[in-house]
Amino acid sequence: MTEDELREYMEEWRDFGYLFIRARWTMDGARTLTEAAQRFRDRAETLEQLARAGFELDQPADNGFAVAIRPGEESPMRLVEEDE
Repeated sequence: MTEDELREYMEEWRDFGYLFIRARWTMDGARTLTEAAQRFRDRAETLEQLARAGFELDQPADNGFAVAIRPGEESPMRLVEEDE
């Protein structure tokens, strides 16, 4: 994952207080098993980098979807919304 991609994830977390992770369609469009495997490796790398950035799953993934949060941290934008 590039710094720009990580920045986009962080912006989503700041705006909403969580990340909505969609993995259900990870291998859509792959024409070979090798290509499908690479897509899964790329996705795994992204998830590992999110974990290193402090994200954890809020609850077990279900049906190809998951919600990630940063435990112990509140999204700055969510705090502003709560003040209003």
